[in-house]
Amino acid sequence: MAIGSPTAYLLWAVLACLFCGFLVFHLWRYDRFQCLRWNAGRQPGAFKRVMTYTYVASMPLLVVFSVAMSVLKYKEGFALVPSGHIMPKLTPFWKDSHRHWLLPLYFVFSGAWALEIITHLEELTFWLFMLHQGPKKRDWFESWEVKVWYMGSIVAILGMPLTVLITREEIDKCQAWIFLAGSSASSATTLCFLYVLARFPIFIHHVKEEGADPDVVVRLTTFYNLNMVRVMFRFIFTVPLLVLAIDGIQGPHGIVTDPFWSDFLLVLAGIGCFISSTITLLVSAAFLYDTSSSFRYCWLDILPSFHRTRSRLQTKRTINVR
Repeated sequence: MAIGSPTAYLLWAVLACLFCGFLVFHLWRYDRFQCLRWNAGRQPGAFKRVMTYTYVASMPLLVVFSVAMSVLKYKEGFALVPSGHIMPKLTPFWKDSHRHWLLPLYFVFSGAWALEIITHLEELTFWLFMLHQGPKKRDWFESWEVKVWYMGSIVAILGMPLTVLITREEIDKCQAWIFLAGSSASSATTLCFLYVLARFPIFIHHVKEEGADPDVVVRLTTFYNLNMVRVMFRFIFTVPLLVLAIDGIQGPHGIVTDPFWSDFLLVLAGIGCFISSTITLLVSAAFLYDTSSSFRYCWLDILPSFHRTRSRLQTKRTINVR
């Protein structure tokens, strides 16, 4: 079944279009889309471009899915079920011309979710890389964190469409399987981000003690506050979809067939998704533009000196105790 009412998908469509418009306006106001060129920036590179295009491409895909699903839902309308309730018409009773659109749209949705997982996994692994920097300066592209991102990205970009491909024979449950795979991966990434948030205040304190530029400290503090809000909305996005997925696959389908709960959870998920995506744009604006590389490399230069200083202080304390 295609979970939810036409109104719920209409909200998704409105939010997706608004955010896509905000993204286009943001890129235009910055440098009229010049930052999207492959060789843009003072430190161009394939990794930076891949991450930029991954983030930007996910939004139009979500617009296509949400707008098309809302149109199909409104065209099919509602039906009176034996229990006496008026429900959105179930997909087995849709017109064949409309049902044929479901599989392509599910591929679009799974692709968009895969790109979003890649984006958030990169953020997670980069912050883990920053927090785990030791006295000796490590290279990002040779770290275990980037290998985790690389493997996770392969799993996401292959796993999400494969979920649709494997479950295509049960098209009525295909959306529930997408929700299960995507929300499980996104929830796991968000849970790991709690570790980053727990360690981040100490990280900011140490960077400040090392005499970092005040602008760096202010940005780090801003990123920390924004990430706390974003993590909350990420859970608002993933947990409702996980609940819908489990009920849609295992049954007894008391939630997905309930007009209130199915719409309520979908609306919550839509709000959580697009608010967290907006915050991601605010947090990652420097990454999308030229300041990203220099800003990040600035932190990489600070951290080794901090760890060397901490090691010397610990050595002195040990000698004094002895």
